[in-house]
Amino acid sequence: MAAPLPDPEGSFEVVGRGPVTESQTSDIWVFEGVDGRDYAYVGTWGGCSGCFGDRMYVWDVTDPMAPALTDSVVVDARVVNDVKVNEEGTIAIITREGASNRRNGIVLLDLSEPRKPTVLSEYWETLTGGVHNVFIDDDLVYAVHDGTMDLHIIDISDPEDPVQIGRWGVPAHPTKMLHDVYVEDGLAYLSYWDDGLIILDVGNGIRDGTPEEPVYVGQHRYRYEVQGQEYGNTHVAFPYTNEAGNRYVFVGDEIFPPGFDQEDPSSSPAGYIHVVDVADIENPVEVAKYELPRAGTHNVWVEDDVLYVAYYNAGLRAVDVSGQLEGDLGRQGREIAALATTDEDAYIADRPFAWGPQFHDGYVYVSDHTSGLWIARLVRP
Repeated sequence: MAAPLPDPEGSFEVVGRGPVTESQTSDIWVFEGVDGRDYAYVGTWGGCSGCFGDRMYVWDVTDPMAPALTDSVVVDARVVNDVKVNEEGTIAIITREGASNRRNGIVLLDLSEPRKPTVLSEYWETLTGGVHNVFIDDDLVYAVHDGTMDLHIIDISDPEDPVQIGRWGVPAHPTKMLHDVYVEDGLAYLSYWDDGLIILDVGNGIRDGTPEEPVYVGQHRYRYEVQGQEYGNTHVAFPYTNEAGNRYVFVGDEIFPPGFDQEDPSSSPAGYIHVVDVADIENPVEVAKYELPRAGTHNVWVEDDVLYVAYYNAGLRAVDVSGQLEGDLGRQGREIAALATTDEDAYIADRPFAWGPQFHDGYVYVSDHTSGLWIARLVRP
């Protein structure tokens, strides 16, 4: 068994909570609304006995110490896995999986009153198999389609009449699975499970790609062993250039080994953070990692040279990613702080299962799969 990591010298100060006990929660998006107030939108996941996954919760977090639940948006779905808001704070996208009418796709919300968003339109025609994750870039939505396992690009310049304009995917094979997408500077970073990190030109110009005709740029594929079985399971990718000018993509895995039981404290997911150097964007190279014993990564966020990682079984972690990154970041003592997102009144009591972090206006917001919304302040040593 691997030795424990050095104890972090910093800490997280919990300042606010938005508990959810009647179901399990999914992803989170925090933003400033058009009314000048701050909001956290949190999805739900209905894969548990007796719970639901058909809604998005609306929290007013203008005062992070006193989050106020103002509304919820209910749609036909068993899982609202992802929530995104455009840069202007005028439109939100929520994803749908498991709709009773099999018209899954995405739902567009009007945020004229962000404390009580309303359904503006929906788009499902090419996304009936369900959408797991999305990313909004200007007037385009990059959607991960469960049916084709391709990236579908939807134009929402007329938000009441979305239309698909592009599509890209790896050739079909038995384990083809697209899980997530992040778009920045005309490059799309795809988390393609066993095919690893794939980078596309969707308007950057490096390969003359466009949203209508994305073009392959580069790929980093890896496999490693957990309990005698090989996995890839590329789950999430977050590009970031640190203050020293080093360009990295932080890639996380999601692995549930055979026999995993979420309610069993002795049962643990696996997976860690791969740090991929993309200084040569066409030839990504893995240079470092951040790994916790007996815990598995989920979603990540990077801000001000701090990597925030939501860890199944291990809560929220903050890691220093300044300068040049090489080797095992945890063993180097780069972990700054840790927060166990446990609650005795949670859907599953005293079981941390952090899902997604986001930094906003000086605070870290994190959704925990079994206990809802947490708001914390990072205290540096």
